[in-house]
Amino acid sequence: MVHRNRLLLAALGVGAVAALVLSGPSARGKDAVDEAIERFDEYLDTKPDSQGKRNAIAELALKKDPRVAKALRTLLLRDPDMDVRVAAAQNIGKQNDPKVAQVLIQIADDKKNRDHPKLVAACVEAVGDCDAKRNYKFLIDTLKKQLDYSGDIASAAARALGNHPEWETVDDLVKELVRADYVTTKDSAQKKAARAAAKGVIMESLKKITKLDISDVKVWNDWWKDNKKSWKPPSGEDETKDINASETFEDEAYGFSITKPSKAWSFRKAEGDRLVVIEALDEGQRAAWMEVIAKGTKNLASKTPAAMATEQKDSFMAQFRDFKEEEWDRSVRVGGEKGIEQVVFGNHKDHGAVWMHNVYVEKNQVIYLVYSFYKSGKSEALKDDIQRLIDSIKLTR
Repeated sequence: MVHRNRLLLAALGVGAVAALVLSGPSARGKDAVDEAIERFDEYLDTKPDSQGKRNAIAELALKKDPRVAKALRTLLLRDPDMDVRVAAAQNIGKQNDPKVAQVLIQIADDKKNRDHPKLVAACVEAVGDCDAKRNYKFLIDTLKKQLDYSGDIASAAARALGNHPEWETVDDLVKELVRADYVTTKDSAQKKAARAAAKGVIMESLKKITKLDISDVKVWNDWWKDNKKSWKPPSGEDETKDINASETFEDEAYGFSITKPSKAWSFRKAEGDRLVVIEALDEGQRAAWMEVIAKGTKNLASKTPAAMATEQKDSFMAQFRDFKEEEWDRSVRVGGEKGIEQVVFGNHKDHGAVWMHNVYVEKNQVIYLVYSFYKSGKSEALKDDIQRLIDSIKLTR
C-alpha cells in the first residue's frame, strides 16, 4: 500500500501534491464559520454604509457560534454608527457564548449610554439570550428600575427573562405585571408610557414560560395566587397534549370549562382573548360552531352582561341582512351566574341563513362572551347541541 502511494505521488508531481496539501482541512484549519468571518472582515474593509453593515451582521449571525460573537464585539464597542452597534448587540447574544454577557452588562450600565436606550435595550435582551440564568438578578433589577423610566429597556428585560423558565421568574413577572398595570393621574407621562409599553411584553414572557394564554392582569394575578405553591415549569408532554383527548375543555386560569355534547363536535385551541373554539363539521365545512371569549372588565366600557349584550347587539345587527326572529336581551343563568342571552334567526352576510345564540355572563371581574352559530338546513341535532354546550359551562373562579 505504501509503495503504491509513493508511485501515485510521484505521478502527480510536486505541484499537484502541494495543491492537495494546501486544500486539505488539516492544513487550512478553517471551517464554514471561519470562512464566513473572514468574508465578513473583508467586506468591512470596503467601508460599507450602515445598512450594508447591518445586513452583513444579520447574515453572519445565522451561524450561531461563539466565534461570531467575538467577530461582532469590535463593532459593538467601537463602531461610530449607533444603529450598527445596536444590530451587533442584538445578534451577539444569539451566538451561544455566555462569556459575552459581562461585556453586554458593562455597556448597559455605562452612564455614557443613558442617551442611547435602544443600545442599552439591545444589550439587556442579548444578556437574556446568551445566559439568562446566571444573570437573572441583573435582568430582574433592570426590569424593576426601568419600568418607571424606559419602555424600551423594561420591555427588553421582560423578553430576556422569558428565557429563564423557573418559578422565581413567574413570581417576579407577575408582581411586575401588576405594577405595570397600575398608574395614577399623578404619574409622569414618562412613567405611564414605560409601564404601558412593558405590560404586554411581560404578559408574553409569562405566556412563553407557563404555556398559558392569559391576556388579563387580574387573571394572571389570581391564577398565581391559586397555583404558586404547586406550579412547576411545563414539560414537553404538556405542550403536545391533544386538546380533544378529553370530552371537557378546561381553562384553569380563567376558571372555565365546557363539555362536548356529542362526537360530532371537536375543540380547537384559540389565541388571545378566545379561550376555545368548538365546531361541528359537515363534509369538511362548518355546520355549527361556538367561540368562547374571556375579558377582564377593568379596562372595558361595558362591564356587565347587560351592557356587553347591548354593545354587541349593535355590532351583530350590522352583520345580518334581515331578521326572521330576534330576541336580544333575555335573562339567563349560566354556570350558576346571571347573564344575558341573544337568540336570533336571520340571513347573515357571511354565513347565510343561520341561528345565532349568544350568551354574556360575568364572574369576579371577568366577562365571558359565548358566540354560537348554527347553519339552517344542517342536522337539527346540532342546533340542540348548542344549548347543551351552554348548559355544560362551569365557572369555577
